[in-house]
Amino acid sequence: MRILLVCAAFMLAACGGGAGATAQPVAAPLPREAGGWVEFTPQPVTLDGETLDPTCSDAPGADPAFRFWARRGVSSNLVIYFDGGGACWDDLTCSVPRLVSHRGEGDGFYKAELMPDDDPNRMSGIFDLADPRNPVRDWSFVFVPYCTGDVHSGSNTATYTDPDTGEKFTIEHRGADNFRVVLEWIRQNFAAPEQILVTGSSAGAYGAATHYASIRELFPGGRALMLGDAGQGVTTRDFLNLRNASWHYQLPESVFGADGAVTADEDIVGLLAAHFPNDRFAQYTTTQDVTQTAFYALMGAPRACRAWTQKMANDLERRQDAPNFRSYLASGQSHTILRTPLFYSQRSGGEPFAEWLAEALNDDSEDWINRVCRECLRPPEQCRF
Repeated sequence: MRILLVCAAFMLAACGGGAGATAQPVAAPLPREAGGWVEFTPQPVTLDGETLDPTCSDAPGADPAFRFWARRGVSSNLVIYFDGGGACWDDLTCSVPRLVSHRGEGDGFYKAELMPDDDPNRMSGIFDLADPRNPVRDWSFVFVPYCTGDVHSGSNTATYTDPDTGEKFTIEHRGADNFRVVLEWIRQNFAAPEQILVTGSSAGAYGAATHYASIRELFPGGRALMLGDAGQGVTTRDFLNLRNASWHYQLPESVFGADGAVTADEDIVGLLAAHFPNDRFAQYTTTQDVTQTAFYALMGAPRACRAWTQKMANDLERRQDAPNFRSYLASGQSHTILRTPLFYSQRSGGEPFAEWLAEALNDDSEDWINRVCRECLRPPEQCRF
């Protein structure tokens, strides 16, 4: 059922305020007491006069049902985490979805539906709430899953043609719309937190950047850190044009201007850091991340293995000029850190990554510096792409 009632002026204070707020609950409320993970199914909602019906990609063979998870912590701080799972933007990439029924068959270029292991109860890293080394173990969490092929940033129904069969099919690139609904649920269930960590892994790193401004608009007070995990923005110009056409890529006008969609991916985090000088921004990657390199090759980059590492390092050095940006550059080819035991074991940057994140979250710490592995930027002898 689509929600048509919007908060009237006299209700804004009770609803929490904000443009587009609705008087009706988006999903069941989060219990007020600290506890474990709760799964939510959001209902269709009308925000700013637009009706939004949360959905996954609806690719052929995929379950379109969209859900998200949250938990109430004992502290007043909040983590908003965007999950990853590839991307698709043309006939080739969108014709090879990752499906529950096809696991182990070469996977696919993008996660087209929710998977059993999307449940944060099954994850390690920052989701291991029993590990005393976890700096956010006492925080509240909102876990935003990913199943739309658009790095959480699309608002379009796109039509593609399967290159093998010639059959046409549609993909719901609705990642941006899905999060607008989740953000309204957040507004209804959380008071202003003292501290916010907006973060995500892989495709989710881009989602964290895309939606950072809207999260800060909802919660303008307190301290905030945006951390991108294995999403460095190394893309080609051709890809930018394709993603805009296929996804109707959404970037907030308040930061990026009316033509924000033409912003190069490598510039997004730097522009956010400049716009929010009192907040902190950070990125993590390995020097030869095999997944990011593979997608760079799919975008048509020649000699992607070597080119990705070089461009990543150059772009990262440029962002490091900002006083409120830091990075952790690790050795190897692994992809993502926040959801895995590597969160605790990674120390190739010169200190354990978990400790580095703790310093990033502590405004009083003078130890939060750029970390980089030693002699690790040389591409491997054998490149696959």
